[in-house]
Amino acid sequence: MDNWLKNNNVVKGLSVILAIMLWLVVSLDKTGTTPNITSPTDTTTNTYLYEAQIEPRYNDNQYIVSLLTKQVNVSLNATTYLLDKFRNQDNIDKGTFYVDLTNYEEGSFDVPVKHTGFPEGIEVNVAPKTIRVKIEAKQRLEMEVFSDQLGSVAEGFQAGEPIIKPKKVHITGSKEEIDKVAYVKAFINIEGADKPVTREVPLKAIDRNGNILEVDITPQTAEVSIPITSPFVTLPITYKINQYPPKGYAIESIQLNTKEISIYGPTEIINAYDVYPGPSLDLSQLTSKEIIQVPVPLVGGLTKTEPDFIELEVNIVLAEIKTFRQVPIKINGLRDGLKANIQDPANGIDIVVEGAPKILDQLDTSDIQVYVDLTNLPIGTHEVPMQINIPLYLEHLNKEIRAQVEITKE
Repeated sequence: MDNWLKNNNVVKGLSVILAIMLWLVVSLDKTGTTPNITSPTDTTTNTYLYEAQIEPRYNDNQYIVSLLTKQVNVSLNATTYLLDKFRNQDNIDKGTFYVDLTNYEEGSFDVPVKHTGFPEGIEVNVAPKTIRVKIEAKQRLEMEVFSDQLGSVAEGFQAGEPIIKPKKVHITGSKEEIDKVAYVKAFINIEGADKPVTREVPLKAIDRNGNILEVDITPQTAEVSIPITSPFVTLPITYKINQYPPKGYAIESIQLNTKEISIYGPTEIINAYDVYPGPSLDLSQLTSKEIIQVPVPLVGGLTKTEPDFIELEVNIVLAEIKTFRQVPIKINGLRDGLKANIQDPANGIDIVVEGAPKILDQLDTSDIQVYVDLTNLPIGTHEVPMQINIPLYLEHLNKEIRAQVEITKE
């Protein structure tokens, strides 16, 4: 150790080391902190490239604007720290690029691209710096709306005439665009429909080749209603009397004001009818001339009738009674090889008929049918009921009557 200290070079080296250590101690005492070493990234410049859309600013109530260039290439230059902070906060989309056309009128112009929304410290460069724009005055035209039906209705059903609200709309655009418009259409899907369809659908402006045009339509939607109906046939309608007028009254006439109805349903069902069986009439409460409306019964398999009721004019009057003497009795249903003889009553039967005087005055014996049915009866003497047929609106007052018939071989 003594030899080291006696060496001048060693002593000089130790002196230098001690001087450096002393300087460091003094520096720490003065600041109380470690030295501030600036990061190189704080001053490093970087560039961010992207494409941005151009927004035209103009009086859109008066003009139509076409941009020949719709986007620009953007270069953002700034320190890496500032640029990263700007991007990390998702602020790139907040920067807006636009052309200010508020003081321009109709024509074509080269207009500078401007920007806004970027903080200080970021240098913004765009390419191209100007773009070509075309400004045209807006044209307005009223047009009728038509509907196009997409798909097919359910089997056996039919689509009717569409109802469109509103029927007319206004289209707005440049004269060149307006001149191309051939139709304004509402497209509505009716695939598989078996009942009326009503929908709010968007409107499209179409040229003669079926291409959709970019014009403004006011309003932008329409309500379209498509009636969906099943197949139908139109037929005459009948009725039957279920309940006659009260005692002492009779039907003089019934006039059917509704003479035909349409029935809707599957083809195989509606084609089975030549005349539609209408309602059964209950006249038990009527004593005078009245117009009545009666619902039409819906037979199984049909979807509807149109109308769903019929109107009748019914004339009820005071009844009279008339007796028709010795009405002959006919024989039905006798087997071959046999003959029959009515033993009692042998000379016909008296039939008592009640009805309207006007009808009774026109009635004679030939209008009344009385018969016995001998179907499947063997040889011998039989007592069988008599059947009585009289014209419509009349009633016979005979209680159950029977005939004695003898059946023999021919």
